[in-house]
Amino acid sequence: MNMEGRMEFKPRIVAVLGKNALRDVPRALEADMMEVRLDRVEGDPLEVMRSIRGATSLPLIATNRCRAEGGLFKGTERERIDLLCQASEYADFVDIELRADLKNKLLERIDKPAIVSYHDFARMPGLEELRSILREISETRASIAKIAVTPRRLKDNLTLLELLLKANTPLCVIPMGKLGQHVRAIASIYGSVLTYGYISEATAPGQTSISELKQLQTLLGLPSGIL
Repeated sequence: MNMEGRMEFKPRIVAVLGKNALRDVPRALEADMMEVRLDRVEGDPLEVMRSIRGATSLPLIATNRCRAEGGLFKGTERERIDLLCQASEYADFVDIELRADLKNKLLERIDKPAIVSYHDFARMPGLEELRSILREISETRASIAKIAVTPRRLKDNLTLLELLLKANTPLCVIPMGKLGQHVRAIASIYGSVLTYGYISEATAPGQTSISELKQLQTLLGLPSGIL
């Protein structure tokens, strides 16, 4: 992992582009970055990625999520990784799952910074397990670590914030589901480097819209770009 310290990464709002990606680009321009969900877009994913690259100078994240990690990609794992590698030509970052079988092959092939992500849609790991996951991510060529888990009690959110506050590398934490929705929106205040929001369709449990994130920014009196 890039060990230069998380202060190098100013917190960013990421607009997630899914099924209606091309139509949603104009509304996504109020975000700091865009994530293109190649597994969700309509039409040829590479053409969509190329078109979005031509429509904005905002940093783009290429993501091609497998079904086991909450995505919709239907091909083989090799096909999924190959598409992600091709899409990286138009991206500034590439998201790859920590548990992906071909993760290391992808990281060897791309020349873009990687977001190495971990998702658990069923449970909330304890603090020591979360630290272990973060250490495992740090052993890859990740520029940003992303950990998305599912709180079962309100106080589980405090565990995520503790992990975040003590991290010395760029980290994005995402509590999924209703119990973590409020923390999703404010995690950037505590150092989470990315906050994801949708434009026209949520792509994960408890995901907040970009407009709601912006409203919260105003409500909390935060300067533009902090959240």
